[in-house]
Amino acid sequence: MKFRISIILAALVLSACETSTQLPPVSQIKPSVAAEGSLANVKLIADTTIGLQKTSPDSNINSTTKILKFIIQQPIGTPGQRAWREMWIVDPEAENKSYVITFKEDGLNAADFEISGM
Repeated sequence: MKFRISIILAALVLSACETSTQLPPVSQIKPSVAAEGSLANVKLIADTTIGLQKTSPDSNINSTTKILKFIIQQPIGTPGQRAWREMWIVDPEAENKSYVITFKEDGLNAADFEISGM
């Protein structure tokens, strides 16, 4: 229940965030849409975790850091050009920092991501 409330609050807080040209604004996400997990493959998760390390150099993010992942916007677009958003909560028991990650496929075997802090 605690994380569901966090997701609802996150959606409200993010209403001012920059949006993708394909995805609707985060503020339009319905609270019941979020699902725990990630649509990213192992390589993309690893790359995104490294991106988080660079985004938060004062953080202790490493390969053993607990990161909760929630899909907050399902993919839209055609395969190879899809976009979706996830919320990652880094070490909820200690740091409890949240990030919204926008993933955009760049072909069938590649994807870019953008990290926004909350």
